[in-house]
Amino acid sequence: MPRPISIKDETIIDAARAVFLERGFAATTAEVAERAGVSEGTLFNRFRNKTELFHAAMRPQLEALDWTADLGERAGRGDIREQLIELAAAAVDFMRKLMPLMMMSWSNIGTSGLPDVLNQPNPPPLRALKQLAAYFEAEIRLGRLRRVDPEILARIFMGSVQQYVFSKW
Repeated sequence: MPRPISIKDETIIDAARAVFLERGFAATTAEVAERAGVSEGTLFNRFRNKTELFHAAMRPQLEALDWTADLGERAGRGDIREQLIELAAAAVDFMRKLMPLMMMSWSNIGTSGLPDVLNQPNPPPLRALKQLAAYFEAEIRLGRLRRVDPEILARIFMGSVQQYVFSKW
């Protein structure tokens, strides 16, 4: 009977994320194993290679779109200006956590020329854009925002947040 797993994959992934963000892709699996408190063999029992470990370490936060979770409930509520300020603040907080992962992912692209998380149907940034555009469309229908293309408005909003975070990083 195999021995029960005593260390969770998430512990290894958290250690790998920290090591890769400190040292880049040049970090070794030995460094990751040491940080996680496991042997290199344990890493390779769970992940086929360093690249798979890297992608696992970068992926979770790229897919967590916390700041868009309540967009459907926001439409038509409260002062629109306050709504947009709260939404921008949540997006900035999210992007501050995401920016290092994005930069690391872009510096180690997949075979398609894109980071693996973006090389899939309906990638996280596109989902966020669609959710934000739907929110703006609802606010436009309610007469709380001027009639404009909601997708363009969503792109301007997201681009502004990304630029702000990038320039402050």
